[in-house]
Amino acid sequence: MKKLFVVLAILFIGILLAGCTSQPAAPVTATPTPTAVPSEVATAAPTAEPTKEVVVVVVNKTPEVTATATAAPVPTHTITFTQDLTVIPDATAYVKVGTKVVWQNTDPFKPHTIQANDVVLGQYFGSMNPIEIPYGGSYSVVFDKAGSYDYTTGPFQPQMEAKIVVTA
Repeated sequence: MKKLFVVLAILFIGILLAGCTSQPAAPVTATPTPTAVPSEVATAAPTAEPTKEVVVVVVNKTPEVTATATAAPVPTHTITFTQDLTVIPDATAYVKVGTKVVWQNTDPFKPHTIQANDVVLGQYFGSMNPIEIPYGGSYSVVFDKAGSYDYTTGPFQPQMEAKIVVTA
């Protein structure tokens, strides 16, 4: 094993010495240098177009903490259609501006309808056509303006006239 190490060391040193020797220089011959000949070259005239500059501004700003107002609960008034074709509490409802009126159908045998009698209430209902409320279903409107709103309920024979009176 010692002999192998000695042989490898001698071989390594020999390779190092061989790499450090220099080669004889090659003869240098002069190469002719080309002579410059003047000639005219057309250059483009500069344009007056302004340079566009993009500026990016980074602002590190801590967001301001603001208190968020919690909306007050919306008062609700429920009008219920029953199986015996009655309306509870009554055909005329008195509510304040901002109240949500909910029509609830508890009649398991047939759907009930509400229909606006004037254009203003039709805008609240979204249509002048009858709005069908299926069993277990409901329909609601928030009244934001004072006034008296007439509507018709069905399928009563004859249809029942009803009213929502909204006060300030």
